[in-house]
Amino acid sequence: MTILNDHPILVAVVVLLFSYVVRVIYNTVQMRRFMRDKPGPPHHPIFGHLQAMGEISQALPKRVHPHVFAYHLQKKYNLGQVFYLDLTPVSDAMIINLSPEAGQDIAQNSGLHKHPKVGKFLDPLLGEGNMVTSDGAQWKKWRSVFNPGFALQHLMTQVPLIVDCTNIYVQNLEKQVVKGEVFRLEDEATKVTIDIIGKVVCDFEFKTLTADSLFLDYMRKALSWMPDTQSFNPFHIYNPIRPLMLRYYKWRLDQFIGSILDERFSTRSTSEPKTRRKAGIDLALESWFKENAGQDVDSKTATMDPEFRKYAINQLNTLVFAGHDTTASTICYAYYLLGKNPSALFKIRAELDSIFGPGVNASSQLVSDPYLINKCEYVLATVKETLRMFGPASTARIGRRDYFIRDPDTGTMFPTDDLLVWTPSSSMGRLPNLWPEPDKFNPDRFMPDNADKVVPNAWRPFEKGPRNCIGQELAMLELKIMLALTIREFDICGAFDELKELEDDGSLWTKDSSFQTGPQQCYGDPAYQVLLAAAKPREGMPVRITKRAMR
Repeated sequence: MTILNDHPILVAVVVLLFSYVVRVIYNTVQMRRFMRDKPGPPHHPIFGHLQAMGEISQALPKRVHPHVFAYHLQKKYNLGQVFYLDLTPVSDAMIINLSPEAGQDIAQNSGLHKHPKVGKFLDPLLGEGNMVTSDGAQWKKWRSVFNPGFALQHLMTQVPLIVDCTNIYVQNLEKQVVKGEVFRLEDEATKVTIDIIGKVVCDFEFKTLTADSLFLDYMRKALSWMPDTQSFNPFHIYNPIRPLMLRYYKWRLDQFIGSILDERFSTRSTSEPKTRRKAGIDLALESWFKENAGQDVDSKTATMDPEFRKYAINQLNTLVFAGHDTTASTICYAYYLLGKNPSALFKIRAELDSIFGPGVNASSQLVSDPYLINKCEYVLATVKETLRMFGPASTARIGRRDYFIRDPDTGTMFPTDDLLVWTPSSSMGRLPNLWPEPDKFNPDRFMPDNADKVVPNAWRPFEKGPRNCIGQELAMLELKIMLALTIREFDICGAFDELKELEDDGSLWTKDSSFQTGPQQCYGDPAYQVLLAAAKPREGMPVRITKRAMR
């Protein structure tokens, strides 16, 4: 006691720690009581669902993306479409929804805010007030500012830019053909998608396809410092260097994007014709100054206030990161799945031959008539089927006392108060009650003749409702064009059995090899997704590529 009396700061620390421990124990006990009669895996009075979750984790790869857990929990324990998961105090207690009907109500009508955990994870990378994690008036304001740049009618005017970038991407793939070695396809896919979104959104040449890119280097280094949310290693969880390094690389990314914004603003011309093709950043500037500042962006007297600049940089960072990531990952999986399914590969090539002509590259035709891409129904079906099997993300909301989720099987109304409300679309895309033969790659299920067989609201890779992905139209357009310009030119096959050849390539994937032990398949496939700020193809999708003579 004498020691404590002589050290009041130590007393304060002890009291705070004691209070924290008491609060954790109290909250855990309360949650155990709440969860004991709720639908879910076997519930232990002391450990809650931690034991059940541990059994699932042991059977899956160490770094598999958490959005697959819901499917495996439901399957192992024969659960309904709505169930609870009590992981306190290790993680948040949650209610998991695998019902398309309930998912639509959550997305469209609930008004539930994003869960704070999402912001805690992504804000260090994307910045405060970004469109992914913000809510309410702040989210609405910035969504309305950037909406015009992602309208489909506007995006169709950008098709020539997308084609140009994709043609350079094709040249890079041809260089890989000449090398004849295994390589990580996600690297090249990341470059082309960053270059595309740079042109479409910022009207800026990132040139990641043709030169070393500082922006790409900063982004990869920032990703390398993102926390592994599945780690139980205290040296990883509480690494004091991590927030400093994330802050540093976020600052470098902000400088890069900020210089683009400043240049765009300062060089705008009042004499430019109103009919010229404008990038998303132009439309955003116009929208902001006209609606929020009472100024015309083309006026020489217009000014850019610091608050707008700060948040605009965060939004542009978000659009470039989120916009490239979904597209890069999805094109990798599309090639991989087509390479494993010869009948689907034959169909997509046959459709492209019928539209653009056998042996005829589609580039010039798409430039002169961008709407030709809309005739490629099987290409679109391929993209949709890929996104069903390897969805890029899902939504996590924070429950409210007055909001209940209805179980469509029993009609039971389940409370959500203060719980993480999760609709993992990737797990929903694998449910046999929604998708016949869910592990089979079958683009035909999304062809127009089969549209009435798709369960409404079961396909939700970009989520739905007012918080749907702002860039989904751009992502779909990019993916269709990239497939149209590459899938007849190359044969691309997964090479996960040759990963040893990439051990010394110095990539992001070689920094931590601990997860390469244990189970190496999910859904019976080695190409599982891992969590690296977003869902990415494991090991950067190792592939082999050969040139194909177009017929």
